This record gives sequence, structure tokens and C-alpha cells, in this order.
Amino acid sequence: MISRRDALVGASAALFAPATAWAGQTRLDPRSIAVGDVGPRSAVLWARGRSAGRLWAQLSDSPDFKHVRELRGPAATAATDFTARLVVDDLPWNQRVWWRATVEGAEAAAEWMTGTFVTAGPNRDVRFAWGGDTGGQGFGINEDRGGMRIFDAIRQARPDFLVHCGDLVYHDAPIRASVATPGFKGTWRNLVTPEVAKVSETLDEMRGRYRYNHIDDNFRTLLTEVPILHTWDDHEVKNNWYPGMPVRDNRYRARNVAALVPNARRAFYEYTPLPSGPMYRKVPYGPLLDVFLLDTRSFRGPNSTGRQALYGPWAEWLGPFQRDWLKRELRASTAKWKAVFCSMPLGLMSRDAQMICENVANGPGEALGREVEVADILSYAQQHQIRDVVWFTADLHYAAATHYTPTNGVFKNFDPFWEFMAGPLNAGTGRIHKLDDTFGARTEWVSIAPDLPPHAPPSEGHQFYGVVDIDAATQKLTVRFYNEAQTELYKLTLPPHRS
Repeated sequence: MISRRDALVGASAALFAPATAWAGQTRLDPRSIAVGDVGPRSAVLWARGRSAGRLWAQLSDSPDFKHVRELRGPAATAATDFTARLVVDDLPWNQRVWWRATVEGAEAAAEWMTGTFVTAGPNRDVRFAWGGDTGGQGFGINEDRGGMRIFDAIRQARPDFLVHCGDLVYHDAPIRASVATPGFKGTWRNLVTPEVAKVSETLDEMRGRYRYNHIDDNFRTLLTEVPILHTWDDHEVKNNWYPGMPVRDNRYRARNVAALVPNARRAFYEYTPLPSGPMYRKVPYGPLLDVFLLDTRSFRGPNSTGRQALYGPWAEWLGPFQRDWLKRELRASTAKWKAVFCSMPLGLMSRDAQMICENVANGPGEALGREVEVADILSYAQQHQIRDVVWFTADLHYAAATHYTPTNGVFKNFDPFWEFMAGPLNAGTGRIHKLDDTFGARTEWVSIAPDLPPHAPPSEGHQFYGVVDIDAATQKLTVRFYNEAQTELYKLTLPPHRS
């Protein structure tokens, strides 16, 4: 066995390359690293090994690791599926950092996995990407077409970080060896593991679903070069879930979603580079940008027709504590741009045949139900002159640019704002949803045709991610949408508000 110290002394540049570290390893039991929540001085380092051991990480200011800072992390054991994370809060700001990690134990050789990231800082441009919805509708890793290729496209865009807005996995959508694609050419073929072949209920099954993503070379390599910020949506537990939701699905042994949530939350935290604490949080990224990530699942009231006139448990979306946190943090932010990421759009209606609403929008008219909570946030921002707030989301499996203005809305007490939706990231493509007029939503651009048949496979080209650039000199924010082929589809530049 090569010890960690021996590996440091005798290592060559080739040893540090991820392709070399992973070569010859058991593919279905992947080793992997990731970085999350990067700020000016902090980041969350994450790694997974194949057996129990200690997480060790090394940081350097150069790719040759001539000078390193070594960090001793926590143990990665079977109790965490051999994953571990380490919060580093004294990094050099505004610098590129090279890092490598290993999980070393009595039976584990110290093979380094290497990555890089850039800390936030002043006097430079900022670029980030976003999207959501991975592995839905049975579309997993298709090796015939090179796996989940959209993650390589995002990597090549070279963002400072990627925000995944939820549905990183679909616990309720098994992945089969082949998927029929009615209305589209060919048959989609998947790599299948035991854990993804059925709905996920146990902790091990849920861990296996996250582990499946790391089998894909595109996804795993992206994580070595692009930090990733996570929040979750419904499919990390079950379709359209809310706390206390009954489970009326014969594929499950559980009769209430409360039996699934603890395992789902634990697996999500084990397999994402999240800090401890609430999932909703602010990640500062220098003077140009504050990132706000929301949790639209854990505190919501039951899905309903959304016609409640008064705010209360049945009309909650973020819940009063998270709502008030967001208001306070937006007001306290000194960053030029405030990017709010949530798992669902505000003004596109997502409801079933019984008019049960899954998101905020509940149909035309005054602010009712969950819209009351959103109206409170928007009017608070107007009252306190909180400018340059932009919303980003995913969920509906297509891309869109939507403008909200009181001129066209029934509710009037807010300043105009933009919401941008991107995705899916290797899942079936959705269909265009109708607009709700409460907040004056108007779609300025949409990525798919109205007559596109549902659940188009990724091979049809209807996979979309967004990239945002903030120019340090002009402070302008530019949003671009791309497809998997890296073709620019739409561009919009927003000027900053001037006092």
C-alpha cells in the first residue's frame, strides 16, 4: 500500500490527473471529488472513497503542487457511504486554487483526485451557469452517445460555479436498460445499476441513485473543474411532495412521504458539497454578486387549488422563517446583483387536472394562496428599494426568459424583474406551461416549440443550460442560453440600477 506521505514525495504530474487516478478502478463504485459554496475565503471540499478511511486534502497555488497546505478531514465510513466533507474558511481570495483529495484507510491506497476552483474577489468578471433536472423520465447514462454530455458542455463554458436548482436525481423514476421514445427516432439505452432499477425507498437505494451520476465521466470531470451549489426539489424525495403528503403509489411500501424524507435528506447531504445547516442559505461571491438558494420543499403547506385569501399553514411555500430570512438578507446585501435560485418558476402554472397547484402560480387573478408569500417578498423589496434582484429556476424541463411587471399584473406593489429558467440537464424535455397574470408574467423567449411531443429524449437536442456573465467594468449582467451542442440560443443584457 502506498501511504499518503509516500504518494506526496514520489508523485508525478501524471498521477494527479483525474483520468489516471480513475483508470482501472471499479466503475460502478466511483471515487469522486467536488467543491461547493465557494466564496471569497471559503469553500466546502467533498470526496468519496471506496472504503473507510480519513479524508485528506491538499491545497496549492500551482498545478504542480510544489508547495502545499495539507488538511486533515473527517472520517469517511460506511455510515456515510464513504463520503466526507471539509469546510475551509481561510482561503486566499480572488485566486485560482488547485486541490487534491484522497480517502486513506487501512485498506485504501492514497490515490489523489485532483481539481481546481477560483475564489471570489473584487475587480474581475463573474461567470456562473445554472440548470436542473437530471435523470428524469428514465433517461440516464447512455454510453452509445457518450453519457450525460451536457455536463461536459457546461464544463467547457468555464463558469466560476454551477447552480443545480434541484431534481439532481429522480428517486421515483426507475432507469431501465432501454426506453421507448414514441414520436422520436430510435430507442434510448441506459447503463443500469441495481439501485436505479426501482423507486428509491431505503437509504442505500437513495445513495445508489446519487452514486449513479458519479459513474458518468462528464459529470465527475465537471466536478473537478467547476464548483457546484445545490438546492433540491421534489424528485429528491417523490414527485410533488410536501411534508405529510400521503403516498398513493403501489410501488412504495411507505404510505406517507414522512417515511421517505429522512433517508432522502441524508443521502442528499452525503452526496453534495453542502455546508451543515439549513438548505436555504446565502453564498457571497464578491462585490458583484450574492447568491441566495431557497428550499421550496421542506416548509411548504399541502398542495391545493391555492385559493386561500389569508396567509397561513395551508398557503406557505417557503414558510415564514425562510421568507423573513430572505427579506432580511436581500435588504442587508451590499452586492450589486442578487441572484435568487429556487427550484420552481413563479409565474408559470404547474397544476394537474383537478387544479391542484404544484408551485406558486394558481391561475389568473389577485394574489392568493402561496402567491401571498411571494407578493410579500416583492413588495418588501420595492418598499426598501432593493434593486438588481434576478430570479433563476428550473423544474419544467425547458428554458425560458420571463419578465414580470406590475403594468400587466393584477398585483401592483412591486418593481419589474426577470426570471430565467434552464434545463433539463439530461432528462426528458417538458412542454410549455401557461402563464399566470397575478404578477404580470410575460414570456420573452422560450426554447421549445409548442407542438413538441412530451418527454423528448436528450438525443433530440432539447437540453438547455444558462450562463450568466457580470462585467466588472460596466456591472452589466448578461444572460445566455445554450443547448447541449453549445449553440447560443438567446442573449439578454441587463444594466444595473443607478441611483
